[in-house]
Amino acid sequence: MAADDKVVIGQTHGDDDPEAVLIGYLMGVEALRAGKQALMWLTKDGVHLATEGYVDGVNVPDAPSIADLHAEYIDKGGRFYACPVCVKTHGLQDADWVDNAEVKGAPSVYEFTSGGALTFNY
Repeated sequence: MAADDKVVIGQTHGDDDPEAVLIGYLMGVEALRAGKQALMWLTKDGVHLATEGYVDGVNVPDAPSIADLHAEYIDKGGRFYACPVCVKTHGLQDADWVDNAEVKGAPSVYEFTSGGALTFNY
């Protein structure tokens, strides 16, 4: 696999910055449409994105639906790694996670990027 066949989207925001969330999903969905593997590395407030129902309340007026992008991201095999420290500091230990979401730390991100990956941060 070529180094640019994997994409990591570092997402630190949730409803505190809907535009950053939107751009992260646009990048992730486009990567999947192009046949790449996509991983959202969720830290800080971004860990909420992988919890059931959360994105339904995150919107940007006059922009594509984040909920629709989220559904397409999951349907096309996009993955989420939620930082375990951030999960704990945000009280999400017992959260209901969306499909393709796992609580995994930096070692798992490094494993995913073995051989190289494109990275984007929002």
